[in-house]
Amino acid sequence: MIGDSITSAILQRALDGTWQRQRAISNNIANHETPGYKAIKVNFEDSLNREINKLDQSMPAKEKIESLEALRNAKISVHSDNSTSNRADGNNVDMDLENIEMAKTQIQYQYLTRGMTDMLSRLRYAISEGRK
Repeated sequence: MIGDSITSAILQRALDGTWQRQRAISNNIANHETPGYKAIKVNFEDSLNREINKLDQSMPAKEKIESLEALRNAKISVHSDNSTSNRADGNNVDMDLENIEMAKTQIQYQYLTRGMTDMLSRLRYAISEGRK
């Protein structure tokens, strides 16, 4: 398929993970006053980096297709942070930290969408042979 590349697979999975993190942070902020609520954390970078490190430029085409699938299916882990409790009611949501993480995640998401848009624009330019 046109545009089916390692770069697009990485960008797509990173967008999925970042979107999932935004949802988790929003959920944490919404439940910051819920007694006993434990903050949700999302990690996808380690899994994605592992899959990227497995790639080798000299691998056969069949293995590259399998690597694309591995990149697309890199694990996005979602877990509750049960290690701490900031309040007597058992809730461990730190609003300052959550707001910082939300801003950071929004910037990451915007950067990733820009990367995907730029990649598709270059592809469109190549397909149209430089004509608009």
